[in-house]
Amino acid sequence: MKIKRIVKLKREMYDVLFDDGQSIKVHEESLVRYVLIPGKELDEEEFKQIVQNVQYDQAYVAAIKYISYKIRSNKEMNDYLSEDYEERIVSQTINRLQNEGYLNDENYARSLRNTLFNTTDKGPGHLKRELKKHQIPERIIMEEAESFDELIDAERMNKLKDKFLRTHRGSYVQFKQKLREKLTLRGYSGHHFELIDYDDDYDEDTYFEKDFEKYYNKYQKKESGFKLKQKMIAAMMGKGYAYDKISGKLGGMNDE
Repeated sequence: MKIKRIVKLKREMYDVLFDDGQSIKVHEESLVRYVLIPGKELDEEEFKQIVQNVQYDQAYVAAIKYISYKIRSNKEMNDYLSEDYEERIVSQTINRLQNEGYLNDENYARSLRNTLFNTTDKGPGHLKRELKKHQIPERIIMEEAESFDELIDAERMNKLKDKFLRTHRGSYVQFKQKLREKLTLRGYSGHHFELIDYDDDYDEDTYFEKDFEKYYNKYQKKESGFKLKQKMIAAMMGKGYAYDKISGKLGGMNDE
């Protein structure tokens, strides 16, 4: 077969057309490397070899572009390349990237740890979950999680507490319960909670009155007297308010 003509495409890509109707798209680098010029003749074996090499070159260029946006894990790169290339090409490309230092799961894990610590409110548990998704070796996961854990101090934990307290609407007891839930979901655990100071000047009276009115209006339609008191106490204590405070508010009601 003979190269009939070469058509320039976008982004340094070319379409190489052969006289038998076949064609391949190649990067400019491959065009030069394999001396693909009009009139050049290739036998079937040479053509297959060039196609394979071109695919490898294309996979490598695609991988470099993918990495240019952000650091990637081995699994992330494998998944990305597998969408367009066969396993052999993917494996060769990943090996090359590893040898050239573009892919390194230790660097990926360290970078993710730094990003989570410096730019998010997430904790070590979240880092573990993310690294497991990327199939990072367990040794690396544990090392980076421990390093992350050592960075967690009282200042970070109390800043998180203050952040969530600003948007809380309810009792302080309920706030502490919800705070633990939120922090647990974000990857923090028991020894991190011990760093939090619960000495806030928090006034829950406004929320107490609103919740009391809401439940009273709900239950007084069907209940009265002692049963109404029971319903109110259960509902308000469920929201984290103290029994004495609820009982005092209900003091003027009859038990009939």
